Amino acid sequence: MPGKIQLVLPGLFDLPLSEFKPEMLADGLPALNRILRFANPRPNPAFSIDAILRRVLAMETPGQSASLPLAQSCALPAQHQPRRLLLFQAVHLRPDLHSAIIVPIQNNQENLHDVNIIINDLRDLFNVDCDIIDVATGLFLIALKEFDAPHHYPHILSVLGKAANPYVEQSRQNLGWYKLLNEMQMFLHQHQVNRDREQRGLLPANSLWFWGGGMRPDKFDKGIVWYCEDSVLNRFAANLGLRTLPFDDLTKLVSSAEAAVIDLRLLEQLKTGAAKKLEPLLLDIENRLLQPLLRTIERDRKSLFLQAGFESDFELGAGAALKFWRRPRNLASWSGQERVS
Repeated sequence: MPGKIQLVLPGLFDLPLSEFKPEMLADGLPALNRILRFANPRPNPAFSIDAILRRVLAMETPGQSASLPLAQSCALPAQHQPRRLLLFQAVHLRPDLHSAIIVPIQNNQENLHDVNIIINDLRDLFNVDCDIIDVATGLFLIALKEFDAPHHYPHILSVLGKAANPYVEQSRQNLGWYKLLNEMQMFLHQHQVNRDREQRGLLPANSLWFWGGGMRPDKFDKGIVWYCEDSVLNRFAANLGLRTLPFDDLTKLVSSAEAAVIDLRLLEQLKTGAAKKLEPLLLDIENRLLQPLLRTIERDRKSLFLQAGFESDFELGAGAALKFWRRPRNLASWSGQERVS
């Protein structure tokens, strides 16, 4: 029996469409437009990366953690207690009227140099409370020594540009963690590197965003083949025992396989603003992901389920093209200005 393909593309419906030529949206993305024309919209209850991927995996975890337990897969099993692990990155908290907005610190050479100095000093000062381990460029793991890590923090890409206050309030429920968090925050505000950065007109790395707490799930869909090129998500999937493959292997997808195809690049570019090259990225998604997936659907009579953190998900069945009366649609058809029923 043909398997289902779950396609996760957060940020797809948040693109600044005014930056694209109308003819590119209408004619340059035939596979995407075919999906948007023939797929049936379904109400969507999952908007964060954590919620979407927990749904993709049909995941059940001890204590019903809200976060995706990514941190555990980034540490050696013999080194640390899984319940005490979190991933983190340096961010900037920008004061707002009633809260503080979480702003990214871009991963360029100057910023990474400064952040590494700050984190090394943080590692030395708080070594009684935690171990801090380098995971990837600009990404770190904290292993707490005295108490379990909270697991209410979403993936960093789900919170950039949003208010920090709701998560700070939840942190008060774990007093040991809340105290440590405040002490780290004071250290960051006072650090000489951040004072120098402000004098140079740069955003100070005055806060840290932690996420990925929780335990490896007990129950999840073990039959999924995982197509992704995000290193942290791939480590997580491998830790679950899933088969992980790159996007270029989508051309080899077999008819019986249940597949999850996860691409965070659109959301990352929208949130971090590191490189304003959305059109080439969208074309890459069209050519490397969407076109091979549609060929697989037509060949093997699979179904496709597109999830983008939008108000609707989109389900495309094998016989969708028979709905020939449906008018053409593209991303502009689902924008706030041109929404169709």
